[in-house]
Amino acid sequence: KKLSPGKTFTQRYALAVLYHATQGDKHWQRKDKWMSKAPECQWYGITCDPFGTIIEINLGFNELNGLLPRELALLNKLQEVDLHGNDLQGVLPYAIMTNWKDLKILRLHMNGFFGSLHSEIAHMTSLQELHIFGNYFGGSLPTELGNLKKLEKIDVYANAFEGTVPSELGNLPRLKELDVHDNFFTGKVSKEICDRKLPFLVSDCLDGKYKEIRCDCCTICCEGLPNMRCFDMKSKKEVIVGAEK
Repeated sequence: KKLSPGKTFTQRYALAVLYHATQGDKHWQRKDKWMSKAPECQWYGITCDPFGTIIEINLGFNELNGLLPRELALLNKLQEVDLHGNDLQGVLPYAIMTNWKDLKILRLHMNGFFGSLHSEIAHMTSLQELHIFGNYFGGSLPTELGNLKKLEKIDVYANAFEGTVPSELGNLPRLKELDVHDNFFTGKVSKEICDRKLPFLVSDCLDGKYKEIRCDCCTICCEGLPNMRCFDMKSKKEVIVGAEK
């Protein structure tokens, strides 16, 4: 069953707002068929299901410049969004988090987002991977992340989060990777998280003058500014952390 004309209009409208809000006409590197009469499923970076519903947006490293519009919340069947490596700024709209209930993978890393990560993220119950490293997000990491039982990867390094790493993350049965280094976290990584025995757990726990957090179970410990170095806790060798995994 194909989409109704109303649904098609809504999809094209949401994408058109994204295009203009991020200066597609001036900056985008690739914009094949965007804003043309061609079906939106044929536009560069857009993937649809067999019925014509948009399920993926992949516009990473495409020179998007501007604010992420709340109208993207109209695309409520999205399963994957990749907008990393652009020049997106501002806060994440609440509506996106409440409407993207089917989203499995969110890649917003290497942009200029700021503000807090809202507790509304609790609505994203299908989320498996959260990649927001290399932004300016601040405040505390929402405890509601601990309710997203399908989460496997959480990568929030190189932001401005503060407070403690929520112990609620220890409630995530599928969690395999957690990277919280290069933030302003303090305190100790909780027993609840350590009991998960994660194969990849990184924090600013390196012994030294600039140790910010205590962690008895981290696989990699880092030191923040000004030294910026990380060591594998098993091999005791210096490693590079932060390349896309």
